Amino acid sequence: LGEPVIREALKKAMALIGRQFVLGETVAEALRHAEPYAKRGYRFSFDILGEGARSDAQAQAYVRAYRDGIALVGRSVPKNTPLFEAPGMSVKLSALHARYQLTQRERVMNELLPRLKEILLAAKQAGIVVAIDAEESSRLDVEMLLFERLLEDRDFVGWNGIGFVVQAYQKRAIYLIDRLAALAHKHQRVIPLRLVKGAYWDSEIKWAQMLGLPSYPVFTRKEHTDLSFLACADKMLAHREAFFPQFATHNARTVAGIMELAARGGWEKGAY
Repeated sequence: LGEPVIREALKKAMALIGRQFVLGETVAEALRHAEPYAKRGYRFSFDILGEGARSDAQAQAYVRAYRDGIALVGRSVPKNTPLFEAPGMSVKLSALHARYQLTQRERVMNELLPRLKEILLAAKQAGIVVAIDAEESSRLDVEMLLFERLLEDRDFVGWNGIGFVVQAYQKRAIYLIDRLAALAHKHQRVIPLRLVKGAYWDSEIKWAQMLGLPSYPVFTRKEHTDLSFLACADKMLAHREAFFPQFATHNARTVAGIMELAARGGWEKGAY
C-alpha cells in the first residue's frame, strides 16, 4: 500500500537533487532557470549532456544541437556585452565524430575540424565563448592538434572566443598550461582557460591497468590532484596576458586558495 507514496517521494527527491546539477533538460529551459541568477551577475557555461557519437548520423545531430544551442544562448545576450561577460557553451569533441582519436588523425582533421569550425563561427557571430571540453588523456594529443589548427585559422584572427579546458588530475596539466601560454603568445590571443579537477578518473585507472602501463596518466591520490590544481591555478594567474582564467571546483579550501592567489582582478568568479 505504501509503494505509490514511496515512489512519488523518490521522484520528487530525485528532481530536487537533479536540479542542483542540471539547469534544464533543454538549453531553452536552462536559460529560463538561469535568468534570475544572470540578473544578479552570475555567468553560465552551458553544456549539452550526452555520450560520444557512435555513428556519423549521431555526430551530425550533435552538430545541429550545438548550433541551435549557441543561437539560443546568443539571443539571450544583451547587445554590446563584452565577450568574457557573456554566457558560453562547452563542446565535447567526441560528440562531433565517432572516430575522435589520434590513430584516426587524418579523418579527424578532414571531417571533425570543419564541423568544429562551423560551431565556432556560429559562436563568433553570437558573441559567446566556446570551450573545447577535456576528455580522456589519450585524446589530449589530437585535441591539441585541432586547437592549434583553429588558432591558425584566418577566420578567427583577433577573436578570443576559443576556450580550452585543463584537467588538474592529469600529470601533464602544468606542462600543458606552459604550451597553451606559448600558443597564446604566438597567435596573439587571450585564451579563456578553465581549470577543472577531471571527470574520468575511474576509467583512466582501469585502462592503464588493462594495458599494463608502467604508471598512470593521472594522480591516484586526491591530495595530489588538489595540489596540482593550486599549482596550475598559480601558473594560469601568472600568465594573465595569455589567459582569461576560469576555475571550477566544489572544494571550499581550493576556492579559498585561489582567492588568495588571485589578489587582483582578471579571473572569473562564480558559484561552482
